[in-house]
Amino acid sequence: MKIIKLLFIAALAIFALQSCNSAKTLTKEQLANKWVLKSINGQDVKEAFPNKIPHITFNLTNGQMNGNGGCNGFGGTFSINKDEFTGSKIVSTMMFCGDQESTLFKLLDGKSKLALNGDELTFSQNGKTTLVFTRAQPLGAADLAGEWKLQSINGKSEAESETKKMPTLEFNFAEKRLAGLAGCNRYNGAFTLENNVLTVTPLATTRMACPNMEMENEFVKTFTGKIDLEKETDNLLVMKKDGRIIIIFEKQ
Repeated sequence: MKIIKLLFIAALAIFALQSCNSAKTLTKEQLANKWVLKSINGQDVKEAFPNKIPHITFNLTNGQMNGNGGCNGFGGTFSINKDEFTGSKIVSTMMFCGDQESTLFKLLDGKSKLALNGDELTFSQNGKTTLVFTRAQPLGAADLAGEWKLQSINGKSEAESETKKMPTLEFNFAEKRLAGLAGCNRYNGAFTLENNVLTVTPLATTRMACPNMEMENEFVKTFTGKIDLEKETDNLLVMKKDGRIIIIFEKQ
C-alpha cells in the first residue's frame, strides 16, 4: 500500500510539473489574430463597456498590437517570453471615454502573466486575473456579404460627387472572386481568405479614361496582395498591411 501511495504521489508531481511547463510554452503564434475582451478586473465586459466591446489584434510579423479600447483606437508593441507578456508604447486616439478604457490601456502597458485555455486568453498581475479575452471567430461569407463602399484609403477620405464615385466591393465566395467599382472603371480579381488574411490577385479593370483618376489609381495599387481583415463594427470593414490601416469600407 505504501508503494502504491508513493507511486501515486510521484505521478501527481510529474503531472503538476508537466502542467507548469506547458503553461510556460506560449508563443506569439498562439496569439495570432483578433481577441475580444470578456472581462476586466472581474467585471463583465458588457457592464464595463456598454457601448462597444474592446478588442485587440496581435501582429506576429512586426510585434505590434492594435485594436479598439471601447471608444478610442490604440496601438503598441508586445513581446512574449514563455508565459510573460510585455506590452509597451501604448498610444491611442484622444477622445475622452471614461475610466475603464484608461484602465485597459494601463493593464496592457507593462508585464503580465499569460494563460491560454482553448480560445480563452487570461492576463494576470500579482496573482490576480486582470483581463480575459476570447478568440474571435474568423470572418466568413456571411460577415462580408453585400456591397461595401470605400470610406477612406491610406488615411484620406473624399466626398462623392457626380464626377467622382467612391470605390465599391463585393465578394463572390462561390467563385472566389471579388469585384466592384474602382471609382470610374469596373474591376475584378481572385481572392482567398484564411484566418482573416485576405490575399488579392492584381486587379483587372476596364480602360475608360476619366477625370480625377488619382484615387482610383491609388485604390487599385493598394488593394492587392496580403491584407489583414477586421470588422470594426457590423458596418465597418477595416483592411491593414503590417498593422497599418490602408482601407476602410462601409456596408451599404
